[in-house]
Amino acid sequence: MKNEIILALLWIGFGIIHSVLASDTIKKAFPIKYYRLIYNLIAIILLISIVYFQIFMDSKKLMPDSFFNQLLGGLMMFSGIFVVYLSLKNYDMKEFIGTDFQSKKQPELTTEGLSEYVRHPLYVGILLFIWGSFGFFTTESYLTTALFLSTYIRIGIYFEEKKLVEVFGKKYEEYQKNVPMLIPRL
Repeated sequence: MKNEIILALLWIGFGIIHSVLASDTIKKAFPIKYYRLIYNLIAIILLISIVYFQIFMDSKKLMPDSFFNQLLGGLMMFSGIFVVYLSLKNYDMKEFIGTDFQSKKQPELTTEGLSEYVRHPLYVGILLFIWGSFGFFTTESYLTTALFLSTYIRIGIYFEEKKLVEVFGKKYEEYQKNVPMLIPRL
């Protein structure tokens, strides 16, 4: 249990650092053209460090391994990766990563592809992957990660949507009314 507490604190620290660096206050305080790239590099280094700790830590199994859990968990992880891949097709990857130093494009609201079905398909893919990981490995550490990242993503969506309403106004509010946040309508 001690390792899970450390893991939880690492995820909380990640969430705080990630959120603070993403804030408009920090962006305005450091108006450098490499900001997005530096932000992404810091996030990747932190993520790799935390995942490395999680993979190699001792963690109690919450249930015995079963073919069903591993099949369902594996399918969820694969589906999550596939959804993330499809979601990233709607992004300008140079801009997303932070290597597009010339462009000063106005943001565009994308409502095509998976965004026709959910407003945050990238987060859907990440959630599928992390909960699938828990289903596959069924340890306290994977449950800790799934709970903390799910909470962080949900909080992040709240603030991201406020910003999207500021940027796109009525157009985004209409989109919010017609397209669910994370779970597609059947």
